[in-house]
Amino acid sequence: MNEIIPIFPLNIVLFPDSIYPLHIFEVRYKKMIDRCINNDEYFGIVSKIDYDIAKIGCSVRVTRVIKTYDNGSMDIIVKGYKRFLVESTNLHKDGYLEAVVTPFNDNEYPDFSDDIFQRAINRLRNIIKKTSIQLSNSFWENLRSAKEKSYKLAEKSGLNLRQQQEILSLASERDRLDYLDDHLKKLENTLDKANTIREIIMNDGYLNQ
Repeated sequence: MNEIIPIFPLNIVLFPDSIYPLHIFEVRYKKMIDRCINNDEYFGIVSKIDYDIAKIGCSVRVTRVIKTYDNGSMDIIVKGYKRFLVESTNLHKDGYLEAVVTPFNDNEYPDFSDDIFQRAINRLRNIIKKTSIQLSNSFWENLRSAKEKSYKLAEKSGLNLRQQQEILSLASERDRLDYLDDHLKKLENTLDKANTIREIIMNDGYLNQ
């Protein structure tokens, strides 16, 4: 079923159940966030890579306003919910984009593969050990409880923005885990770049609370 929601193009990818901090400073987006908070509405985050805005994004909700500044800027926390496909866009009178969206769901569910997941986890643990990365206990707890484990695993797998968008766009949990297992296998073979990998994983921005 079609729905119209505000959308926010950003240089990030939000996954379902991911938690992310945002600093809102542009007037148009301050208005958009105020609208969503006051009306308890979702908005959509779509990745902006170079000059291209992705067609598949994730609906989010503001879960907390951390700080509001004198000029109206704000620091907020958002949480990802469901993926959507952008059918069309138009410019809202306040300057931000609205989009007609439809749900983007997996082709089949459940199709979880424990073997692939365990293999990917073992690779991640090996990378963490060799790069001296410390992941919080809350990350591992959230991973264990996650319904779709691929998204939580993708947060800490050292993916670049295009790869994160590819994960978001795959319509099968098995395909996402396969992708991550292959990616982590390649990382294992490039651990001479350990410092680079460590920086990517530790500075990804995702929160685990």
